[in-house]
Amino acid sequence: MRSVSGLSAFSLCWLLSCSRAEPRPSAATEVNTGNVGPLADSGVSGADGATAPSAAPPAALPTAAFPTVDGPALLARIRKSGLMGVLVNAYASWCGSCEHELPMLQAVSSRLKSHGIEIWLVTVDEPEAMPQARALLDSLHITLPGLAAAPPLSDFKAALTPRWPGMIPATFLFDGTGKLRYFWGGEVFENELKPIMDGFIAGKHIDGATTFGLAPGATKPSHE
Repeated sequence: MRSVSGLSAFSLCWLLSCSRAEPRPSAATEVNTGNVGPLADSGVSGADGATAPSAAPPAALPTAAFPTVDGPALLARIRKSGLMGVLVNAYASWCGSCEHELPMLQAVSSRLKSHGIEIWLVTVDEPEAMPQARALLDSLHITLPGLAAAPPLSDFKAALTPRWPGMIPATFLFDGTGKLRYFWGGEVFENELKPIMDGFIAGKHIDGATTFGLAPGATKPSHE
């Protein structure tokens, strides 16, 4: 899959129908690398769980820009956060699906926070496009903590999971140790997110992944 960004990414987002028209029943599915929406960068390599110098958890969104973080530093922030878990959402200002997903994440954030789980947003926009990323969040009244992925994005993706080919949006559930517990490759709906989060809160085995590279409405159920 080739990488896209900026205006070309926006055009490809529409051509590839990033948004899924209707919610589907929730299912923990095996990773499928079919393309749903635009890719943030080229392929990935590496392994989960890379270490990095310690860093503080992200603050609320700043007024103009976002703190920049690479993948290992993001995982270090999670480990130092003292939280039960962190839901990391990768988005971009040019992604139409993100405009649907971000308000849902904002809406569920209070309930999750009461269980010790925070939602952190990470924009994969190019550095010169950070004002557009900020404008998107402002237009949607999003107040969740925000960061920017440090280039190169291939390294950032590899640190989160080598299974992420780069589709945007993408959402990752990490536990407090920085271990990846679940991965959604593509726009996720609340009815798909809730059972995984409820299981995680209850201490159940929810480890797995869902990607939406199949035909609309199709899933391949399984657990890792």
